[in-house]
Amino acid sequence: MEQKIRAALFYTSVVLFFILLPLVLLYSFGYKFDFSKFHFAKTGLIYIKTAPDGARVYLNNRYLARRSTPLSIEGLMPGRYKVALEFKGYYPWQQEVLVQSGQTAYLEDIILFPKKPYLEKVNILDIGNFYVFSIDPDYAYCISEDRTALYKASLNTKDQEVTLLCEHQYLPLGIKELSLSPDKKKVLFFNNNRLDVIYLPTEKLNYERLRANNFFVLADAKIWHAFWYSDSDRIIVITEKSITIYELLSQGRGNTISALKLRDNRTSAFYDTADDILYFTDIQKGSDDKWHRGLYRLDMGRKSPFAFIKNIEENLK
Repeated sequence: MEQKIRAALFYTSVVLFFILLPLVLLYSFGYKFDFSKFHFAKTGLIYIKTAPDGARVYLNNRYLARRSTPLSIEGLMPGRYKVALEFKGYYPWQQEVLVQSGQTAYLEDIILFPKKPYLEKVNILDIGNFYVFSIDPDYAYCISEDRTALYKASLNTKDQEVTLLCEHQYLPLGIKELSLSPDKKKVLFFNNNRLDVIYLPTEKLNYERLRANNFFVLADAKIWHAFWYSDSDRIIVITEKSITIYELLSQGRGNTISALKLRDNRTSAFYDTADDILYFTDIQKGSDDKWHRGLYRLDMGRKSPFAFIKNIEENLK
């Protein structure tokens, strides 16, 4: 009798082994039984990373206790899941995530924003408007609220450094495209058909000594765009009627180049200072004898300002 019991237990164990072994292997390889579809399916996972770390995680409205970001939620059956994140003092975040068989759904670029943002005043000036330039990213060029002065203010809230660039000069409300020269020694701005150039003070020269160098030019029509040439000694001005190059040495009164007449009175333009190439739109007659608004490229870098004009005019014919 005892031998029969032992034999029965042995054979039962063998049968259970061969039944359970595939299940164990399937589970170890990331498979689970899907009772809704009645078959085995390879699971997926969700990886979550937030800034800042430490957010509480909810999956399908169920809080994952003692777990916070960054984390991986493994062993998930394929399907859609609702992920919600909470962090004290920050706005909540939620999103529906699709988990696919054998794959990882990444939620890596989650930024949680504070409900009470940290606010600092950069300087003590009364600012009407300001500009920040990529060639001088640590400073803001600020127009005073009464529009009578231009300042250079450090964006570092600790030092609150402020430099007066010019004053006693009315800066009109309609200023467009205040622009810093590549050598960071001059700024230009324009309004309607007037363009002003202001020389900036340095360690050796203050704004009083430089004031005589400031000047303005009156263009032939309303100015749409103004760009610095790479040498910082010339300005490309685009109006409703033309493209003109002004030389700073002669304060816009001499050596002025009328580069091109325009037919497009709403020209769009972009200037590549690194290669001195102007891209602009204009209306020209095409091979079908119809007028078209096209995009043009004016290369000023490889040739002298005088040599490229004839070449571009020939291309536009």
